[in-house]
Amino acid sequence: MCDELVEEMEHYGQWSGGRHEDSRLAGGYENVPTVDIHMKQVGYEDHWLQLLRTYVGPMTESLFPGYHTKTRAVMNFVVRYRPDEQPSLRPHHDSSTFTLNVALNHKGLDYEGGGCRFLRYDCVVSAPRKGWGLLHPGRLTHYHEGLPTTRGTRYIMVSFVDP
Repeated sequence: MCDELVEEMEHYGQWSGGRHEDSRLAGGYENVPTVDIHMKQVGYEDHWLQLLRTYVGPMTESLFPGYHTKTRAVMNFVVRYRPDEQPSLRPHHDSSTFTLNVALNHKGLDYEGGGCRFLRYDCVVSAPRKGWGLLHPGRLTHYHEGLPTTRGTRYIMVSFVDP
């Protein structure tokens, strides 16, 4: 699925440009802009939300006892990082209860560098396996940044999930 998703996004080709002005969003402003394409733009959002409800929802309820989620994702998008375009992302909190970040290609083969650093914990997740997801709290506790991609193109799929 990872290769097909990257292929579809590149075929669609209408990457956002990483600017604060974003007509795809209510209010038209993105606080932490990335070069991305929303799943809604390519007609994949309903399919993606079904995957979240089927797999991610039950997993989060298992990991966080007493927490119940309807797995409502307010934003679902594929981000592209390249040294000559947007190599990294400044430190920020996500606008979500929790965030799912899925690696769509291989570090060392498709790109070098990259990764996610959680500043408060000095924890770096630098080489998740293709197709594997990183699930972390969003708004309050996990201030993080995207580390610079130094060669090639890195793709990640991101969902901002709320209860």
